[in-house]
Amino acid sequence: MKIVPAKISQAAEIHQLTKIAFQQYKEQLNDEVTVSALEETVEDVIRDIENNTVIVAVRHGKIIGCIRIEKLTDELAYIYRFAVSPEESGAGVGSQLLSYAIEECEEMQVKAIALHTNTKYYQLARYYYGKGFFVHSTTFDRGYIRALFIKELAENQNYDITPALKK
Repeated sequence: MKIVPAKISQAAEIHQLTKIAFQQYKEQLNDEVTVSALEETVEDVIRDIENNTVIVAVRHGKIIGCIRIEKLTDELAYIYRFAVSPEESGAGVGSQLLSYAIEECEEMQVKAIALHTNTKYYQLARYYYGKGFFVHSTTFDRGYIRALFIKELAENQNYDITPALKK
């Protein structure tokens, strides 16, 4: 498996993988909830590749995982659209992608990384705790309880998480 920056030519495949993974995420919620990842287009993926950091895990020429990073401020990055192929779940693909993303954030010299996830999706919440993230706060703004997880990259540093609260 290789973990590399995404190319625009991979946008359709990233889009498809994201839809599959986030459909599984939605199944952990109630049916009335809208999951924004399921509404994005290939053009949205292209825009992310052009403007943010999009990383893919590739095995035998097929994308099996992806993760996106937006640098919100000089001190804060935001991880979103983290997806792994269901066939690869539990095989370490996600952990390798997240480690790569954290290294990218360290190179960006941010002080903290933020992400949101469903608090009732126990497996995901537990996963992020195991990777050194902690829950900063929760919100019900999307029709389900989402936790804002934070991973501090610099100890005893001040950083403003306000931009992440708006995501």
